[in-house]
Amino acid sequence: MQLDPRSITVMTALMAAVMGAVLLGVRRNYPSTIQGLLPWSLAPMTCALAAGVYAMQGALPDFVVAQTGNALLLTGCGLFYFGSQRFFGRPVTWRLWGGIALLSLAVLTWFLIRPDYRVRMVVFTATMTACVLAHAWLVRRDGRGFAARLIAGTLALQAAVLVGRGLASFWVDGAQSSRFAMTTVQTAYIASYCFSVLLLSVGVLLMASERVREEFELLATRDALTGALTRRAVLQAGGEEFDRWRRYGQPLSLLLLDIDHFKLVNDRHGHQTGDRVLAEAVAAIRGQLRATDRLGRYGGEEFVILLPSTDAEAARASAERVREALAAHVPAPDVPPCTASIGVAVAQLGDVSIDQLLARADAALYRAKANGRDRVE
Repeated sequence: MQLDPRSITVMTALMAAVMGAVLLGVRRNYPSTIQGLLPWSLAPMTCALAAGVYAMQGALPDFVVAQTGNALLLTGCGLFYFGSQRFFGRPVTWRLWGGIALLSLAVLTWFLIRPDYRVRMVVFTATMTACVLAHAWLVRRDGRGFAARLIAGTLALQAAVLVGRGLASFWVDGAQSSRFAMTTVQTAYIASYCFSVLLLSVGVLLMASERVREEFELLATRDALTGALTRRAVLQAGGEEFDRWRRYGQPLSLLLLDIDHFKLVNDRHGHQTGDRVLAEAVAAIRGQLRATDRLGRYGGEEFVILLPSTDAEAARASAERVREALAAHVPAPDVPPCTASIGVAVAQLGDVSIDQLLARADAALYRAKANGRDRVE
């Protein structure tokens, strides 16, 4: 097959259709929390339809080919952008961009009635550039990781090609030029479009996959009931903070907290109510912690709180705030109030692991229980 603009357009249609089908297929296997996959799936399919319509030039009236292809290509560009807006939890601005697209198509209609290919190319590339740059800015602002960089880079390159093609129109085209004119500029323009649609489709698929991995990592480190760190995650964080204490000498404290008489809550009110008590207790505790503190569920109704850069006095003050917040917390209806006993431990010279802090905090917690509960030791 001769590699001319029409041939490239046909290949673009085939590749874009395949990528859209792939995105539509994997969408079913992704959790519903991953938004934007449907417009992302429809975007390359719409671009494939646009390329297919353009390839019909000569077989259909020029007006039908031009306006249908342009409308579909603008829609495909918008769908990529709207998918990213949904993915990042931003409002979908389809009314704004739909209005811009309709205005652009109206101008293009006039210059089809009074033919001037150069003006049509400038108007169309300017509209596409505006949407592409808005999309690039969104991904650059809200995205992170390799996939976001790939998408932002592809969009930036696409915008540069669009601007270059629009500016070159008055030098390489005439008023009666054809979309499939055998010029180097037009061939490069159509080839870059094909390449960018492929890269954008791969990029959004990678970005969705990265989000799924992040969600699984979050599930692996968070207690499903309370949202606190799991025992494994909080102990790992404790080991890291302990290593940091040994390296830099910054104080490190640890609290071990136990909900008082929790077995009695389960026996009297049932385990579902007990679960609600734990969830509300964690919410109340979080309100008293700093951004650098770590709260983890140690087991059952026991919780560990890591307090980096905190000496003994500050740790005890923090423990008292937590205890008072729990005692003062007004729970939801049908949920009994709760108090907590708290043991405090501080890293000391001679400690070789976080386990020694946990052992001292556990001994202090036992004393708090023995001395009447709802207290700090």
